[in-house]
Amino acid sequence: MDAVRTTSDSSVPFGVPSTPVRTCVGCRGRDEQSALLRVVAVPDPDGGTERWLLVPDPRRRGQGRGAYVHPDPTCLQTAIARRAFGRALRLPAGASTDASAVQERWAEQ
Repeated sequence: MDAVRTTSDSSVPFGVPSTPVRTCVGCRGRDEQSALLRVVAVPDPDGGTERWLLVPDPRRRGQGRGAYVHPDPTCLQTAIARRAFGRALRLPAGASTDASAVQERWAEQ
């Protein structure tokens, strides 16, 4: 029976990262939460529940479920093509998403 070794100054086991790790919905790569952009879905005021707007949440304080993506246009395009945001955010089946706000954020940077 092996015991988990811990550091002398904390109860965190060796080899466990101290920062949260999230998975990018585009490339499926794992990275620290601080290196990824959180995206949340809000209902489109004109489209009802059939259309959702994807909104960047850089402060990570938005309500509801969030999906994480690398700040790389390739990861964003891959996530859109795979329809990964709808699955990660658990949107209703057949709902369309509009990622223009997220794309504009990368255009500004």
